[in-house]
Amino acid sequence: MAMVPAKSLATTCVASKRMMWQIPEKWTMEEASTVPCVYSTVYYALVVRGQMKKGEKILIHAGSGGVGQAAISVALAHGLTVFTTVGSKEKREFLLKRFPKLQERNIGNSRDTSFEQLVLRETKGRGVDLVLNSLSEEKLQASIRCLGLNGRFLEIGKFDLSNNSPLGMSVFLKNTSFHGILLDSVMEGEEEMQNQVVSLVAEGIKTGAVVPLPTSVFNDQQVEQAFRFMASGKHIGKVVIKVRDEEAGKKALQPKPRLINAIPRTYMHPEKSYILVGGLGGFGLELTNWLVTRGARYIVLTSRSGVKTGYQGLMIRRWQERGVKVVIDTSDVTTAAGAKKLLENSNKLALVGGIFNLAAVLRDALIEDQTAKDFKTVADPKVTATKYLDQFSRDICTELDYFICFSSVSCGRGNIGQTNYGLANSAMERICEQRQVSGFPGTAIQWGAIGDTGLVLENLGDNDTVIGGTLPQRMPSCLQTIDLFLQQPHPVVASMVVAEKRKSDQSAGVSLIATIANILGLRDTKNIQDGASLADLGMDSLMSAEIKQTLERNFDIVLSAQEIRQLTFGALKAMDGGADVKPAAAAPAAAAGVPEANITSGGSSRTASPMGDGTQVVFTTSLIPTEAIVQLDTKAPANSKQSPIFFISPIEGFASALEPLAKRLEVPAYGLQYTEAVPSDSLESAAKFFIKQLRTVQPKGPYKLAGYSFGCLLTYVMAGILEETNEVANVIMLDGAPSYVNWYTSSFKQRYTDGTNADNDNQSYGLAYFGIVLANIDYKALVRLLIVIPTWEEKLERFAELMSNEITQPVETIKKSATLFYKKLELADGYQPTLKLKTNVTLVKPTDNSAKLDEDYRLKEVCTKPVEVHTVEGNHRTFLIEDQSLKTIQSILKRLFN
Repeated sequence: MAMVPAKSLATTCVASKRMMWQIPEKWTMEEASTVPCVYSTVYYALVVRGQMKKGEKILIHAGSGGVGQAAISVALAHGLTVFTTVGSKEKREFLLKRFPKLQERNIGNSRDTSFEQLVLRETKGRGVDLVLNSLSEEKLQASIRCLGLNGRFLEIGKFDLSNNSPLGMSVFLKNTSFHGILLDSVMEGEEEMQNQVVSLVAEGIKTGAVVPLPTSVFNDQQVEQAFRFMASGKHIGKVVIKVRDEEAGKKALQPKPRLINAIPRTYMHPEKSYILVGGLGGFGLELTNWLVTRGARYIVLTSRSGVKTGYQGLMIRRWQERGVKVVIDTSDVTTAAGAKKLLENSNKLALVGGIFNLAAVLRDALIEDQTAKDFKTVADPKVTATKYLDQFSRDICTELDYFICFSSVSCGRGNIGQTNYGLANSAMERICEQRQVSGFPGTAIQWGAIGDTGLVLENLGDNDTVIGGTLPQRMPSCLQTIDLFLQQPHPVVASMVVAEKRKSDQSAGVSLIATIANILGLRDTKNIQDGASLADLGMDSLMSAEIKQTLERNFDIVLSAQEIRQLTFGALKAMDGGADVKPAAAAPAAAAGVPEANITSGGSSRTASPMGDGTQVVFTTSLIPTEAIVQLDTKAPANSKQSPIFFISPIEGFASALEPLAKRLEVPAYGLQYTEAVPSDSLESAAKFFIKQLRTVQPKGPYKLAGYSFGCLLTYVMAGILEETNEVANVIMLDGAPSYVNWYTSSFKQRYTDGTNADNDNQSYGLAYFGIVLANIDYKALVRLLIVIPTWEEKLERFAELMSNEITQPVETIKKSATLFYKKLELADGYQPTLKLKTNVTLVKPTDNSAKLDEDYRLKEVCTKPVEVHTVEGNHRTFLIEDQSLKTIQSILKRLFN
């Protein structure tokens, strides 16, 4: 494994031998990919700059991130006391599970400054010896205040450094030191420092301090989803792009060649010269600057009048300061002698690698007003100059990579009054075509109107002026387009912004508020305070860039990155004209589920599946729970001796839907969650697994059990097993029963399937149902797509690919969760209850219920005692959310379990 300074998103990387490590045999390539960058940063920060010592105390921010986990691992291995911060309960639980030595009381919140009081309280006001900081603004200031005497502050964040934020000198009265940690400086610095960092990481691998991080893996077709997933902040560890499968076995093998569809990034050869005819014009200066950023070190700009403006001089000085040799050539390229002289002089500077003809002169008039002189004036810089440059470059420029002519849509589409200009450009394009036929490089780019600089802004208007049905193409877009066009094999290419199209696409009918909310992942904007900034709402740098582009592209609002970061929700409403918030179509509804219900989102109707116990569920960080039993927040004191209530989760597997109810209870409560570890061969096996889990909390019965929806079936099976040892106190069924899911699936099959290919139907409808649990998709359309796919594996693969575009989760994760979900559905569908429960059973169901079952959901058939039935307001989802129904359920539980 290795590390390179940049440009690693490529098919080939050139790595320094000094920055390489041997991959241990027990590691996979996937695991190895998580190590170099984060552990090099950590060792450089903590050991080289921070000089950490055994017994010291350290505060590590964002502990669940890549650098955070690496720092915790290294610090604990070196005998330090670790304080850390995280942004969610799930991340806190993950760290405690991954690092058993970590103390729960030493974990604070990274979303506010409360960690300062935590650190000072736990250290009795002394503070910590080291801070590894990635937080910004007021959280950075709070982190500085956590430093003790002789403390070292290690800043790995870039925000405050880039913004030149004030620090305050009083912090140094404690003899503290502030270090900016930039791994780039190590990569580009002295060999001695590189060798030190590499040896520290290598030693850490040997001692076990360096441990690979958890990964979220995306395939090579999911690069955008991977970045969006990372931007959401829901990942733990590293997000990895898997380009190919690792070769089997431990023996080093030559990898098999793999072809990937890709457009290379354009680079200029630093030892070649690049000629720009008309290079001192507006577009010419921008193009030259782009060539310099792409590696050009020898530039020849042609202009018969030379440098005339201060801006031209400024740009030339800037390039020269970067070590670029810039030559201003005044040769007349419209003559044979001038063109030949230009190429010969440029070749002496450095072999010519590229010729760009940007020259243009306009003499617009209707055809009856045109003269032969006008035609010649327009044609000279286009046709004559290109003809001579073509003729002489074939012999003089033996290493030519690019021969680029700037043409216009006036010859491709035609513009009124530009007959001469269209003719000149068309002739220039024919020269490029002939060059390619002869085996030489040659490309003509038909541009529409160019914005920001050049002829349009100087003569015709501004960036919103419509010219020949096109709007001016802004300069960043032009340069991005050139990057693509220089890699195309075609002699003539075109780029333009069609005015009608851009205006009709302004916001696709979605308001500015809804668009921004969708990027930030906000599902409900009604309760957001006007004073909340986008940074407060969780915006990171990737989201900021997307918001900036969206505002400029769809709403014509241009703001800097700093202005966007400080933008408040109230200001957004003002920009939006005070319009009511309209939910973005891509934002999923936060529905826990209503069977047989029609769910609408963004104005479009969507038919819910008639199967199972509900529809859409909001998954917070993952699709499969990682813990089989979790403690739920209640009103019970931490040292309560009361026996707890055990809630069995619904079909999605998480106990989160029961949290609002648990918070009202005065006794401890735990949620049993359906992890990958739960046996899936039978419900009895799953029930025994959960009984083992609840015994870890309460070794002996009697047990208080409460199931919700699909969880009621498991509750019934668990109660039957526990009755054999007289360990059941009471059973509560929350809108569910042993026959509940089976009734839905059976009635559905009777209505929609003919039984001729039962497995195919079950698999297709089952996956489609999981689709609406996951995302706001068209259920019927998904069924139609899946039902024609012959095998389960192919259905699963196609389903996962579709869902990954909706929910930004890795394909493999979706496949695992879909398989687990379908197994649960199969178990429920095929189960026939035979046990007769002797314990007291109570059913709580909502008033809005489409289940055509008996009043007691047929529970009397599986219970020996009368079933107590209570009806509360709401539906299958809302009866566990609405205040009145929760009060009723709380009183029922209190009466039964106290």
